[in-house]
Amino acid sequence: GNPIVPDAGMADPHVYVFEGRAYNYATRDADPTSRKFNMPDWQIWSSDDLVNWRHERVIKPEETYIGKPSDGCWAPDAAARNGKYYFYFSNETKDTGVLVADHPAGPFSDPLGKPLLPEGLTPTMEYDPSVLVDGDAAYICFGRRVPNSDYYLARLNDDMVSLAEKPKVVEIKGEGFGRDDKPTLHKHKELYYLSYGDIYATSKNVYGPYEARGESGKGEYADNAGLTRQAHGNYFEWNNQSFHAWCRFIDRKKARYRDSWITYVHYKENGEMLDDVDHLEKHGETGVGQYRAAWDAIQAEWYMAAEKVQKKEKAGGGFEIADVRDGGTLHFPNVAGLKANAAIVFNVAAKDGSRIEVREGRADGKLLGSCTVAPTGGWSAYKEVSCALQNAAGTVDLWFVFKGTAEDLVHVDSFRFEP
Repeated sequence: GNPIVPDAGMADPHVYVFEGRAYNYATRDADPTSRKFNMPDWQIWSSDDLVNWRHERVIKPEETYIGKPSDGCWAPDAAARNGKYYFYFSNETKDTGVLVADHPAGPFSDPLGKPLLPEGLTPTMEYDPSVLVDGDAAYICFGRRVPNSDYYLARLNDDMVSLAEKPKVVEIKGEGFGRDDKPTLHKHKELYYLSYGDIYATSKNVYGPYEARGESGKGEYADNAGLTRQAHGNYFEWNNQSFHAWCRFIDRKKARYRDSWITYVHYKENGEMLDDVDHLEKHGETGVGQYRAAWDAIQAEWYMAAEKVQKKEKAGGGFEIADVRDGGTLHFPNVAGLKANAAIVFNVAAKDGSRIEVREGRADGKLLGSCTVAPTGGWSAYKEVSCALQNAAGTVDLWFVFKGTAEDLVHVDSFRFEP
């Protein structure tokens, strides 16, 4: 659930999927009572489902060019390229270093014995690195955007431990982006996204200029949950689903102590990016990848894996699953509290007839039930269709498999259960 690892002081999370497993590279707030940042090391955690996390490694500053204990082990990042794994780390606000390993969890070595981004390299502060591998190129973004200072961006050499060019200022146009540190760079389809917290800007060119787009997490709940500005983290994709990893202060007034959360992210056709604040508000502490059969509705876009389907904007707002082809699948693991032989009710729209198979454990696992979908009158005409399941009571790992001959079989808004 959320936080993903309680009471760990997990801060500044950056999650990447390497070798089919999610790895979280984070720093650590060591003292839940400290009124200043006390961050003595970096931590690596991993998961195969974003629900259960395994501690992999502690990286101490003594293992780097820093050479001695420090409470300034600030935000890290990671990247994979050419069969190697790279760990980039902030030496407080002074400079940025890099380590290299043969495995995502290390062990790591310091190939330079000195900073990759030394203090004084640019007019900004050389910390808070964000690395993007984009095809045959890789880039590092860093710095603090305040008066007389900006974010900087440079292409990395193929070795990933040296700069291929002099860092350039990242230009950001428009209102509302604000000024802060913790830049995060990622790419979705053809757009580059530059963000801090949930404030973001986009560009068709990695160097910019970037246009301010506002917040990915909107609303009072997002503000109260700490999604805005102070939330250092990253955006990532896994199994055709998008996620936002971020950290929040448990009580900023009392201590500099944080924990890490993960939420679903959705993209509109115009490139707008939205954290699923509706899921956070209703089920935030349940987290991603876990569900309750008693919920009023489970939105179709909350899946954990998908094939031969697309997550798209729904007419009138929100998102749905569309462009569903024969053999398409959606995966909803860990559906808890399901009563024996329940009925499942889908809220769908369809132009042609099709079938939704409900299977357990795998896409080709035990068939629990099959729902027939008749034409509803068009893509904006949603109706409920249901079928009985032959399931045992308890927690069930559900797969939906779509069958039919049309080019787009069905649009799925949500589903629920009846005893």
